[in-house]
Amino acid sequence: MTFPTSFLSLAAAARLALVAALGGALAVLLPTECVGCGARDHPVCPVCCEAMGPPAADGSRTEALVIEVPGERPLRVWASVPYGGIVSTALSAFKESGRTDVTRSLARVLEPAVLDARSALLGSLPPGTGLELTVAPSSRVAFRRRGYHPVVLLATRARSGLRLSQTLRVARPTADQAGLGVDARRVNLSGSLTVRSKLTGALDGRNFLLIDDVVTTGSTLLECRRALESAGATVWGAATLAHTPKHHGASAVRPAGERAGQLR
Repeated sequence: MTFPTSFLSLAAAARLALVAALGGALAVLLPTECVGCGARDHPVCPVCCEAMGPPAADGSRTEALVIEVPGERPLRVWASVPYGGIVSTALSAFKESGRTDVTRSLARVLEPAVLDARSALLGSLPPGTGLELTVAPSSRVAFRRRGYHPVVLLATRARSGLRLSQTLRVARPTADQAGLGVDARRVNLSGSLTVRSKLTGALDGRNFLLIDDVVTTGSTLLECRRALESAGATVWGAATLAHTPKHHGASAVRPAGERAGQLR
């Protein structure tokens, strides 16, 4: 039996809502501690929640970044906070320890990046078209281990009225990215993603904003763009919860107002 795409989207949303609801129910039934400081009865206590989302250095809500590599057009990125401190602790607990009860707090940090990206991009879209969200996918192994897609849970709560579509899947395994520089990461990820088979031919003319939890070297977001645009879509930019500090020779990511090759 074949179901319409709208039905499948509703079913996926229902599964995500169930995962989040079960996580919240467990937090009520079982003792919980703040992922940041260990305070009782809070997934993220008010103090740590406030510490997770300070404004960007220039006073704006998010950090405007750009990913630049030779031979490709730049990819604009809006990132809410630097990666580190309570944000990194909460993301690690969320992704590796099943702490889905911190989804709301992390999504609150991601949402300003989505809002800023939407405000910046909507006026540039072709007439009569809209902007959709899509996420960097998890592997099947990671999904089986966790039981959920972390970035999908975050994007569902932070989507700010935009349609969320799961368009990509992992096409082949990759090596661990830890310790790899920008060139090695790009080689490692090249061709690793593809459009979901049920969407073949259905993305032509659609406009996307990529969503991920952290932008490091930019290689994952560039691979997402490659896969989507090879299927006829246009990727206008990306929004991430966090960004890592830039290191010379290890990242293609830089602040939007900084010249290529310039270090802070």
